[in-house]
Amino acid sequence: MAVPDSYHLICPVCDKETTHKILKGEFRTSQDEAIIDGVVKCKECGNTRKKTIREKTAIEVPLIISWKKETWKTSVSLLPEEWVHVDDELLVDNSRTKITAIETEARRVKSAKAEDITTIWTKKFDKTLVKVAVHKGRNTISHTLEVPPEEEFYVNDPIQIGRYDGIIYRIKTTKGIIKKGSAKAEDITRVYAKMIG
Repeated sequence: MAVPDSYHLICPVCDKETTHKILKGEFRTSQDEAIIDGVVKCKECGNTRKKTIREKTAIEVPLIISWKKETWKTSVSLLPEEWVHVDDELLVDNSRTKITAIETEARRVKSAKAEDITTIWTKKFDKTLVKVAVHKGRNTISHTLEVPPEEEFYVNDPIQIGRYDGIIYRIKTTKGIIKKGSAKAEDITRVYAKMIG
């Protein structure tokens, strides 16, 4: 069991339960408890302190992974009180996955404690698919690239699609259109390029 990235704890400065980032920590078990000894930082006020977190032992939470047109079921070990959020990354069977949806008995939610979750939906995240449209006059060639999610695409950079060479002139992301600068593959919905040569 790995140490989680974050945890909900009472912050002595904020005087309420807030999300804390676990900066470093060691995980161990004792009888029916899971124990994390570590250093935590409140995401609200920035207060940093040593903290021992004691919880029940890990539970298996059903998990569905999607990649391209395939979907398969597995499970992930989480602490009952551990919070998970949409867009969090999970390492499952040595593969990076990204949470796309969380189901509880009542409904789909953006975040929940592991003990309240009935299913976590994820997509494989070792690679991401980037759609590219290359234009030449009135003709458009569509292609899909399989690249690491961190790979960046830059406006005005050359791009090769099969035997065609192009120059990127626009990038559509989840937040809008980019006409200069760059974007990471995980945020891109489509890359537009003009054919050269």
